[in-house]
Amino acid sequence: MLMLLIVLIGCNKDDVEYESCEVADDCAEWIPEEATGVCLEKSGGGFCSWECATDDDCATPEDDEHPYDYVCSSFESDPGLYCFPACEEGDTDAEVCPEGFTCRSTGGGSDNRRICFPE
Repeated sequence: MLMLLIVLIGCNKDDVEYESCEVADDCAEWIPEEATGVCLEKSGGGFCSWECATDDDCATPEDDEHPYDYVCSSFESDPGLYCFPACEEGDTDAEVCPEGFTCRSTGGGSDNRRICFPE
C-alpha cells in the first residue's frame, strides 16, 4: 500500500497536513472528533477532509494540527461540502499558503472557495 503524506509548512504557523487515505476510515485520527471524515480523490490518490454544511462546521481548535482557518466548500465535481484550509484574504500565495502549496479554487461551482492546496 502506497501512502503519501503531504505536509504544509510555513507562514510562521505550525505544521498542518492533508493526510493521505484510501478510504474514509483512514482519516479517523486526523479529523475533529465530532466530524464525519471523507477520503477525497485527487490525481490518483486520496486526501482526508470532513463533511460540513457551513464554515462553522470547519472550526478547529487552534493547535499544532490545525493552525489554519478552514472553510466549507464543494470540491471539483463532488456534490458534497468539505472543509479545507482557507486563503481567501486576497493575499499572495506566499503570504497565506506554505511553500509547495498554492491558493487555488476548489472548483466547486456556486460554492467555490479559495484554499491552500499542493501544487
